[in-house]
Amino acid sequence: MIKKNKINNNSLKSRGWVLIKNVYSKNFIEDVKSEYASKKNFFNDIQRKKNMPKESIDVGFHTIVKCPKSLGLFEKNKTSDIIHNHFNGLYILNTMSISEIKPNSNIYTLNIHRDIRTFSGSSKLWLISLIMLEDSNIENGATWLLEKKFNTLDKPSNKYFNQNAIRIEGMAGDVILFDGNLWHKSGYNYSNKSRTILTPVYSKPFIKQQFDYPKAFGLKNANIYSSHLRQLLGYNSLTPSRIKDFYQSKPENRFYKPDQG
Repeated sequence: MIKKNKINNNSLKSRGWVLIKNVYSKNFIEDVKSEYASKKNFFNDIQRKKNMPKESIDVGFHTIVKCPKSLGLFEKNKTSDIIHNHFNGLYILNTMSISEIKPNSNIYTLNIHRDIRTFSGSSKLWLISLIMLEDSNIENGATWLLEKKFNTLDKPSNKYFNQNAIRIEGMAGDVILFDGNLWHKSGYNYSNKSRTILTPVYSKPFIKQQFDYPKAFGLKNANIYSSHLRQLLGYNSLTPSRIKDFYQSKPENRFYKPDQG
C-alpha cells in the first residue's frame, strides 16, 4: 500500500525523514552524473579484481575521491542547517556511495536494510542522505521507508514492511534526509531507464569514518577546501599517531578539535 504524505518543517524530528526540494540545479546534477560515468570503470575494475562484482553490482563507494566535481554536493546548502540541528552540533561525512537502480536490477539495496548495523535508539548518531540524480517516482523505484512510528528494533517481515512503508518521490536535485535507524529499501525499477542516487551518510564527529577522507585527499591539502568542507570531510576530527603530535599548547593546533563532541 502506498501512502501519500505531506511534508512539514518538523518532519525529520516527528517522522524520521524530510524531503528538501531543489537543493541542486539540474545542470550541476548532470555534471556530477557525467563525471561519475567517465570514472565508473575505475570502480568496476577494482570490484572485478577483488572478485566481488555481485556484492557491489551497480554501486560505487567513496566516489568523491575520483570525482572532484561531486565535492560541490557537500558545500553548505539548504540541507546544512537541517543536518546541524539534527545532530545539535557539528557533523562529518562518515561514508558515501552512488547507486544505479537499473530496470530488472538485482542490486542489494532492493532488500530491506538499515545502512547502520547498530540500532542507536534515541541517540542521534547517524543521518542518511539520499541525493536524487534522476527524477524518482513509483515506476522507476522510489525509495520505500518505514516512518519513525512504524519502525522496529529488529528487521521487519516483508509483509509488515510493505503494509506500513511509504514511498518518497522527488525530482533530480532534491534530497531526502532520514534517521539512520529507519528500515528502508529501493523499489523495483519498472521503467526503461536507470534511477541513479547518491547516498552520503553523516555522523557525529567522534564516530570513526568508514573511509579516511582526509588522508585520501591529502592532510597537507586541508586549506584548499572551505571551512565547511574541511569539517565535513573530517579534517577537524583527526587522530594523531605520534605522542608529540597529541600534545598541543594551542587548541587550534589539535588534531581532534575541541568542538567536535
